[in-house]
Amino acid sequence: MSFSRTGLVLLLVLVLSHLSSVAFAMSEEERNFLLMYFKEEELQVVSATRSLKSVSRVAENVEVVTKYDIELMNAHTVAEALYFVTGIEVSGFVGPGAQGAIGIHGSDFTRVAVMLDGVPLQNESNAVAAGILPVQMIEKIEIIKGPASSTWGSSFGGIINIITKSAGGGDHINGMAYGSGGEHATSDIRAELDGRKGPIGVYLFGGAMNSNGLIDRHFFHHNNFFSKITVDAGEKTKIDLSFFYHKDKSVQWDFLVFDYDAYDVYINENIYGRAALQTSLGKDLDLNVSAWLFNQGGPLYENTVSTDDRIWDDDSHFNKYGFSGHLAWKTGKHVIVAGTDVLHGRAEASVYPEGAVDQEKYAFFINDSISLGNLGITPGLRYDHSNLGGDIVSPSLGVTYLVSKDFLLRALVSRGFHDPAIPAFFDNLAGNFVGNPGIKPEKVWSYQIGAEANVANILSTKLTLFLHDIDNILLQKDLGEGLLTFENAGKERTIGGEIEIITKKYRGFILKAGAHYESVKLDNFSDIRLFDNTKRYGFNTSLSYDEGKGLRAVLKGHYLWWNAPPFWDAKYNGFVMDFNMIKEILKKKNISLETFFTAHNIFDASSYDSNVIMNPNRWMEAGLRGRF
Repeated sequence: MSFSRTGLVLLLVLVLSHLSSVAFAMSEEERNFLLMYFKEEELQVVSATRSLKSVSRVAENVEVVTKYDIELMNAHTVAEALYFVTGIEVSGFVGPGAQGAIGIHGSDFTRVAVMLDGVPLQNESNAVAAGILPVQMIEKIEIIKGPASSTWGSSFGGIINIITKSAGGGDHINGMAYGSGGEHATSDIRAELDGRKGPIGVYLFGGAMNSNGLIDRHFFHHNNFFSKITVDAGEKTKIDLSFFYHKDKSVQWDFLVFDYDAYDVYINENIYGRAALQTSLGKDLDLNVSAWLFNQGGPLYENTVSTDDRIWDDDSHFNKYGFSGHLAWKTGKHVIVAGTDVLHGRAEASVYPEGAVDQEKYAFFINDSISLGNLGITPGLRYDHSNLGGDIVSPSLGVTYLVSKDFLLRALVSRGFHDPAIPAFFDNLAGNFVGNPGIKPEKVWSYQIGAEANVANILSTKLTLFLHDIDNILLQKDLGEGLLTFENAGKERTIGGEIEIITKKYRGFILKAGAHYESVKLDNFSDIRLFDNTKRYGFNTSLSYDEGKGLRAVLKGHYLWWNAPPFWDAKYNGFVMDFNMIKEILKKKNISLETFFTAHNIFDASSYDSNVIMNPNRWMEAGLRGRF
């Protein structure tokens, strides 16, 4: 069955590649339609095909969070910025500075690819702590809900691509200073500076966050620095040099919940570097190449509460570097993107077990965006090889059709996969684990259909339905004598959907609302799943105000039915509501000053899937932001 589906999609890819040509461009009809849903900066996205593309031609369920959205909600981290996005589920989040893990439509957070300008941020366990990633350096976040493996490789549950800021235009310097203070000694101090002189532009951001803990026994300290140098090396050539440094220390006394005489201390240090070149090789041919590195590490240790003696410590590291390159050729009806990704990673562990594992990956991909009037067709294909996971081919075929100026249809079929976590190949993990070198990637066939409509020029609505057929799911296997391993044995079918509405701005007000639902059928899981996780749903609301007169405000709400097992002592008994108000108090030429006030979780709702990591109760903060 799997072979026939792959063959069918590959055949359609080959057939569609022979269609003939007219110019590819966004029509005025498309543009007017899109402006009902998106801000100007959201009209095109890069994450769907790795080349700028009109969202009306994107068959995937895509959503964009802009720097304006982030500022309006007064988010401090990526986890906060995505907390109120329909279909996203943030677990392990105890407020700004906490680890925070992001799932999409019921997909585990280790199956979602999180990237910074296309660079994968996953650690050796395929996890990303989105709650420690700062937001000030972010231009926008592009989210693809559902597999995107034909473009990005291992991205079983979806893509979160964080796109960073660059220096603005003009030969002048711009700056921003921000300071906030809140309950529990929570503070966020940050500043940014950008300027351009001739062909060279520089963007700088630095900041520090601190808290005594928005819930008991959780406190942290963060330092962040980001820089990007942009060089216009000719009329059609640009070079970007980016560097990001993050270090944090956090203490989590979670074990006290179980009356265990210990607490954990985490120290993370992340170093990111990227050099990118964009150039034109001809009238319709562009080249993009980048080389990058990302080093993650820092000790984790556990002390007793009663005597503060060290029980154990772990100084594990995961260092990786890679290369990406692609050509984008615009010819007639086609925008063809073809490229390669190469990655080398090394995971070093100092405890359970001691040793190291190398990861070697390379891939080749190609996709084509075909424009046939109001019909858009996007076939895609990618081949991945990994020394740990073997070989896999990921085809996709997407279709969009602008039925009228008020109605858009989308459809997508794609194959996705998820690389096994590196620790699954280690022996003696936690002293009783046997690595399995024969495990393979988890795989999914995904089917999506969607529609977007402008209703009476008053509101727009977006509906997406999906079906994911998943197999090769990794399950723990009991080998006897207290030993465990992983094997590919599980199957799953997920059926669900989401709907979102947004009203047209009226006297400065915009109302947004969304709901999502997933129903899961599990096969071959025996008694490993000890609870019914077959249903999960959530709601999101937002009422914002901005009439361009110096006052902005937003009220956001979030509810998620976690469907957790009773013995986890989970709570989800109400909407988590945040309110933020921003008031401009000074504006003179290029200088402005504004104050803001934020009330988080104003109704004191509980929303967590385990009492080990609970969400914060109501807390408040206020601050100032100045620009020049």
